Amino acid sequence: MKNSFLASKKIYLRPMDIEDAELICQGENDPQVREALFLALPINIDAARDRIQKQLADPASIIFTICLIENDLPIGQTALFRVDYISRSAIFYLAILSPEHWASGVGTETTALMVDYAFATLNLNRIQLHVNSENHPAIKIYQRIGFQKEGVLRQAMYKNGDYFDFWVMGILHKDWRRLKDPS
Repeated sequence: MKNSFLASKKIYLRPMDIEDAELICQGENDPQVREALFLALPINIDAARDRIQKQLADPASIIFTICLIENDLPIGQTALFRVDYISRSAIFYLAILSPEHWASGVGTETTALMVDYAFATLNLNRIQLHVNSENHPAIKIYQRIGFQKEGVLRQAMYKNGDYFDFWVMGILHKDWRRLKDPS
């Protein structure tokens, strides 16, 4: 586990670095990933490097590369964006950039690791995310972890001639604590 920061059963999270531009480039140009993430424009290696550098320089962002424990293969990225240490809140992001690892449990493990880290280590009070209302597998993951639907961003994204609603989902520290220790 190269430079592991957080780990679970199948995956570990390590700090993202500039070498991860290749993962982003390959992943975001994959037709299945583009479709799932609503990506309309191609990305090249220089643009991926620039994005990584900007994210790493942002003090309100905590970004990780998701790697498989069995072979150190990087398969995606996850982050807490807009971390606000006064309001104690953040926006959660998850992208499994290798479709062959979808529906394998790594999304659930990654989400659980990040939520635990945000609440137990960073002492945040609230985490929110945005998810396509038709992405039922992701919604199930988020609900299993404890996220609740809080609102709808109507017709928030455009793809292939149609507009799609996105849900705003959130979890509070007290709800997470209750789920971790139901007694």
